[in-house]
Amino acid sequence: MTSILVRVGDTLRWLLTFLVGAMLLAIVLLVCVQVFSRYFIGAATPGMAEISRLLFIWLTFLGSALLISRRELIVIDFLHDRLNADLFKRLGIVIDLATAVFLVMLIVYARHLMIVVGQKIAPATGLPFAWFYGSIVAFSGLGLFFILERILTPRISAEREATFRAAQAAAHATASQTRAAATESSAS
Repeated sequence: MTSILVRVGDTLRWLLTFLVGAMLLAIVLLVCVQVFSRYFIGAATPGMAEISRLLFIWLTFLGSALLISRRELIVIDFLHDRLNADLFKRLGIVIDLATAVFLVMLIVYARHLMIVVGQKIAPATGLPFAWFYGSIVAFSGLGLFFILERILTPRISAEREATFRAAQAAAHATASQTRAAATESSAS
């Protein structure tokens, strides 16, 4: 059971990473087309603006779900150095449970909001506004899945977090070295 949960979680993380990157690329391209069309052709493209807005909303919420999977959305760094490992692990469970309660409430209220505004249509694209608010439900559902995965597979989740943090620290060190080298070369 846990191996299936971990495989599904890894697949979702890969898919979310791909979708967030693809949405960011699509937004950049759509905005470039909008700028070109407005300033060089003289034609407004309100449909593209709405699609960009929709993609940005989905990118934000799907990216937030990805951050929940990596335990980076809600981080209490100043306690990390002051607590022993066992107490910090318990704090992580408390944070996960509090986040899960918040996400359940968010699903309930977002669903009500989707019903209320679901009848309204976006003027330029004709898309129902429920598409905009559906991102909140998707974020909450994915966040709950990742919290459940972390609670049911604590050892695997801890290894994954340690690997991710080590890669992040290495990337940060490389970036710092690159900045230092650039500063030295510009000073001389």
